[in-house]
Amino acid sequence: MNTTRFPNISIEKQTDSNPAVRAFGRRFYKDQTPLEYLAEFLLCFSSEKESEAGEIGRGFPDLPEDLKGGLEYLPESRLAVKLFSFFPSSKLETRHKTHVERFSQLVKDMQSNIESDSGEGSERAVRVLQQLFSGFVGVAGERTWVTHSFIPASNFLLAREIDWRHTDAKGANVEDWPAAERHFSTGSHNFMARGGEVLFLQLWHVLQEARCGQASQWLNDEYSYVDWAAVRGQLADGLSDTLFAIDGPISQLGAVIEHAAGETPAINEKLSHQAFGWVHTASWREAALFAWELSNVVLSNQDALKKMRVLQDLCCLHVLRSVCFQSVRWVGERSSGGKKQFEGGYSWVTVGPNAGVGTDLGKASSASVSATEELLYGAVRSTKLPTLSAQTDDDKSFRNADAHGFKLFRSLGKQIGLIVPPKGPMRFTLPSSLVETLVAVLLEPGERLPFDEFLQRLYRHFGIAAGATQIQEALSTLGAGIRPAVPNDCAAWLEDELKRGGFLIPLSDATPLVKNPAKKKT
Repeated sequence: MNTTRFPNISIEKQTDSNPAVRAFGRRFYKDQTPLEYLAEFLLCFSSEKESEAGEIGRGFPDLPEDLKGGLEYLPESRLAVKLFSFFPSSKLETRHKTHVERFSQLVKDMQSNIESDSGEGSERAVRVLQQLFSGFVGVAGERTWVTHSFIPASNFLLAREIDWRHTDAKGANVEDWPAAERHFSTGSHNFMARGGEVLFLQLWHVLQEARCGQASQWLNDEYSYVDWAAVRGQLADGLSDTLFAIDGPISQLGAVIEHAAGETPAINEKLSHQAFGWVHTASWREAALFAWELSNVVLSNQDALKKMRVLQDLCCLHVLRSVCFQSVRWVGERSSGGKKQFEGGYSWVTVGPNAGVGTDLGKASSASVSATEELLYGAVRSTKLPTLSAQTDDDKSFRNADAHGFKLFRSLGKQIGLIVPPKGPMRFTLPSSLVETLVAVLLEPGERLPFDEFLQRLYRHFGIAAGATQIQEALSTLGAGIRPAVPNDCAAWLEDELKRGGFLIPLSDATPLVKNPAKKKT
């Protein structure tokens, strides 16, 4: 496998000692949530970027072919907005007294800045504003307020990860807000763990002019329905339009909060450059598919919040696809020779949500899950992985790699419903939410496609084998001697799911059509 990287920076012991990082890029992390894959990806996209030569723009700016050194971005933190929005519902044990005092003052300062006939009116206005922003909470759980994440519904709501060092602050006997600010830190990558960075870097790399010709030729040969020139020309604008669709009123209201936060003691935003990690340049094929799928979503006329739900699923599916693509590059294909529909070299045999493992196809799907995990298990142990000087991988390092290899695949797959059940023998399936996502990403807005061709796209983009033809090919990748009879109507459950979602046009004398009900933006 080609082991060159983008950007072409050195592998470092501190960040890249885990074999899973060296296999899949810096880095996919098991505990990163689905929403934070998307939020981090969009944050990388929207932030100003820099190289050693200086600022290079937002989005996917062109880079010189002879670029040397690393790349950085300057993400927003939204510290004041998070305090205002999430503090009242945060964990009691992490509410430092300086946070309590600063939150109370922020609310009072906002009330004093609001023109109202009565104090009660200004209090009500602040309360409504707080309910509005807290309603955009995406990830909270047991975290303290500053580590909550917004739903990335608009550009203003994109914010970097910030941690609060509560124990250190208590040990330092912090008494005021300026002293407390020193105990907010960035760069830990505990929640936004760099998975979104990996997705962004893969796209940024494949969209560069130097890679354009190769990607265009490959897509023209294998995916003739993909207009690569249109993708390159429209993707960045489509993503920007999606982020700014409802940004105007949100950013105006957010400015009210940040203005009040400027009162003494000011809440200073945690502005600092963040260094990008790296991805293997060999990942450009799956990145090209990801780019086209993204463009189908962002160039549609769906509302912004619905797009974000679909994009979140797509980011997770791409994480799973990318680790499988790359694993095959490290360990080799398991399928027999001959021309294949899907050159990814792996497969996810997918059955209906209610198909038990007692059925032949249920057993094949369960074997497919096992084969995928075995593939990922082997990838992090490949002797072809880049090595670090004076370091030898041992059992402990491989256990750590498995946490962010096949265990990541299992965990994320279960979170989005691709893998069921939560406990017991696992199999691949497609719940209604993923069916909706796959229609939105595999068909251009307004496109209609014969059901058989939709099954082909499922397989040729993600390795999802649901039709008889695709399952027959997928069985050759299992290597477990499993060769069940595959009935021609094995995808009837998916046809029914499409029909229930309103994505199928039945035809009495021909194959039904799958339709993307969204229209392309004009």
